[in-house]
Amino acid sequence: MNIKQKLTLFLAVILAHTGMSQELKFTVNGFKDTTVHLVKYVGKGMYYADTTQSKNGVIKFDGAKHKNGVYAVFLPGQKYFDFVHDHEEIDAVVENEKDLVGSMKIKKSRTNIAFYKYIHYMTSKKILANKLNEEMKTADADRKKEITAELKGLNKDVIAFQKSIVDDFQGKFLSDIINMSLEVELPAAPTDENGVITDSNYVYNYYIHHFWDNTNLKNDALVRTPLFHKKLEQYLSSQVLLQIPDTISKYADILIEKTLDSSAIKQYIISHVTSTSEQSDRMGMENVFVHMVDTYYCPTPTTATWMTEEGLTKVCKRADEMRPSLIGSYAPRICLPDSTEKNWIDFYKIDSEYKILYFWEATCGHCKKSTPKLQKLYAEKLKARNVEVYAVGKAMGDDFAKWKQFIKDNELTFINVGLTKSVYEEAQTNAYSIIKDHNTSIESLNYTKTYDVTSTPRIFVLDKDNKIIYKRISIAQLEDILDKIQGVPEAEKLFPIEEEDPEERENATN
Repeated sequence: MNIKQKLTLFLAVILAHTGMSQELKFTVNGFKDTTVHLVKYVGKGMYYADTTQSKNGVIKFDGAKHKNGVYAVFLPGQKYFDFVHDHEEIDAVVENEKDLVGSMKIKKSRTNIAFYKYIHYMTSKKILANKLNEEMKTADADRKKEITAELKGLNKDVIAFQKSIVDDFQGKFLSDIINMSLEVELPAAPTDENGVITDSNYVYNYYIHHFWDNTNLKNDALVRTPLFHKKLEQYLSSQVLLQIPDTISKYADILIEKTLDSSAIKQYIISHVTSTSEQSDRMGMENVFVHMVDTYYCPTPTTATWMTEEGLTKVCKRADEMRPSLIGSYAPRICLPDSTEKNWIDFYKIDSEYKILYFWEATCGHCKKSTPKLQKLYAEKLKARNVEVYAVGKAMGDDFAKWKQFIKDNELTFINVGLTKSVYEEAQTNAYSIIKDHNTSIESLNYTKTYDVTSTPRIFVLDKDNKIIYKRISIAQLEDILDKIQGVPEAEKLFPIEEEDPEERENATN
């Protein structure tokens, strides 16, 4: 046989092997014939991947149809058990349907023999740790020392066991799964010749920069496990990162840079950070959303190749809507008339240490509660401390009379302006004339779009230079923030945060 014939035969064998099925067989003793689902993990979610019929307790799936990852066999009654799919055949027996995991016996699949050994080992150690922690609550001083030593020993044993699997399955998917669950080992902080720490942030900075050392970011299969999502959430949380938008954006970029182009891991990280920052009720997270969109979605060519053109257009438009009112940006100028429709007031011309932009409606249920509180806060605290309130009310059509009446009934003494009925009607036919005559702008007339006001009330805090420093906060939060930034954090509170209506807080921050 010549070299060409050998090569042809070799390729034929490879292609034949690739097309072969990989039987995933699970026998559940005493299980009835019924429909059974194969479920895949993607991030924190579980999704149907395949369906089969069990026969005499035997459940079979073709593994060749599915990518490697952690899967679950989903039985009726919301019962399921996990397994690792790494393109090897599986033959397993569940001896007791009421204890799917505990009675699992793997007959074939080196990976899953180790996986279930790991599950059973970790379960037993967790039970022991819980027992020791419970005993710690009532133990005397001597026993507490013993328990602490036992817990340290227990943790040491667990880490050693995990590392043994990582070593035994080096280069395999299971090794990457277990390794990802291991915490990075932290060095001691540097000290001088007297033993005094010279860099108090050294360990923290090391932890951030080495957080992903044990994760193979080139293995897309890790996204198809429940562990990767948990690790990503931990990384982005206050457990690891300061919850400052610029910090989160910076370290999200650093992490994304470590991944392969067009990989599932890159896609998952970008998508997760983008969606969670857009939906977050944490102040300032819109900045992260806009950063992600500007960096990965809108440039040409886009990094987000998984998105449709329509989807890209939508997400880029949303970032543009948020952009003008981001924290750290200069607040777009507003110049609108007061309730007399004679005096046009430009908040840029207000000389105060801080300014509160307050968007509200006289007919809004939450506004009816928060606006009188704002008046009380202004009259009893803010006005004397050189803090001005510039309230922009909905005053078009039938709302005009209601707006004026609310101001009168509640004796609102701070500045109240609005896009009033007559101004709105004139703007429909000759907006340019209004802009010219009153030195205002389209942005002022379209203030809800300019400030992305999709619900009311909405509060923005500006510094003396009209830079946005806080937004999407409640009246209680506003009082607390101003007390702190004006140097009187212990001042008696008119609206204590701990007494705040949770619904009011939720409405203000969403």
